[in-house]
Amino acid sequence: MAFSDIKGQDSIVKYLRNSLIKERIPPALLFVGKSGTGRFLTAKTFAKALNCPNVKYDCCDKCKSCIAIQHNVHPNVNIIGRNSDVIKIEDIRSVINSSYLPVNEGYRVNIIDNADKATVEAFNSMLKYLEEPPKHTVNILIAEIAELLPETIRSRAVELKFKPLNLSFIKEAVKRKGLSDEDAEVIARIANGSMKNIDSLCSKDFLKKRKSFIASLLEFLLNEVTISALLRHWNDFAISDNSKEKTRSFFDTFSTVIKDILLVSILHDTEHITNIDFLGYIANRFAFINGSNFQRIYKLLKEKESALLTNANPYYILLDALFQVKEVIR
Repeated sequence: MAFSDIKGQDSIVKYLRNSLIKERIPPALLFVGKSGTGRFLTAKTFAKALNCPNVKYDCCDKCKSCIAIQHNVHPNVNIIGRNSDVIKIEDIRSVINSSYLPVNEGYRVNIIDNADKATVEAFNSMLKYLEEPPKHTVNILIAEIAELLPETIRSRAVELKFKPLNLSFIKEAVKRKGLSDEDAEVIARIANGSMKNIDSLCSKDFLKKRKSFIASLLEFLLNEVTISALLRHWNDFAISDNSKEKTRSFFDTFSTVIKDILLVSILHDTEHITNIDFLGYIANRFAFINGSNFQRIYKLLKEKESALLTNANPYYILLDALFQVKEVIR
């Protein structure tokens, strides 16, 4: 893919193009934003542009260099952390130990995905490397939460913020997979600006299970469903097998439902809700709510989601949150 294939991140593409044109390549870049917004795609495209012999200030995506980078076998490009829950000091050492002058007068590009999941030791090793990087080397750090990186590392990189993708862009991409306009609208709103897991979201099985779970969440808030029944629906619906990611996804989904209720019932805003297919249900069953109680629930869910960063028992946090929500809605 070339720069023209990167959608929704025009200002970032413009910056990277200009750095190539002016031959002012930053030794360290920090790509920040939600997963699924094009961070990794942009990193690989920039790596191609730095090493492509056929096209200036972009890449042809057809030469041996571009194809090798696309398939992760180019000697100038090193990728770590792509499928890792944590980046260890050994990972950073592998980057340092494999740093050498790039071949074919190109650039050495180190792509460190999930950089915000590095250990303290890895961060320290990373800092020493970024302070004196080899010539013709670019280090691209990819992170979802920039604040989790030490300020000493952030200050040594040019930070580029990736915006959530446009709703209409995601909707059109979903419709090209053969879904109806109605289903595409639902999925585009659920995706919340990200193309991550879009194939899973487009399955009929997902749509059916999601509808059942959202219905049970709303009934739980009306005191019509027990905690155990709600969790059964959730276990049937949840995508991830990782307990922490699974619990974070629960809090995120629950938060969108609370937000939808507040938007419709308090602000009378029907344009910005996530679960658009439940608009009628929310307007009918939650017409007269205690706004402060639902704001308390929203704040509680966000606090519990933050607690996942430090607590080793996600299931305990989930149960504790649900019992506290029950106390609020009684």
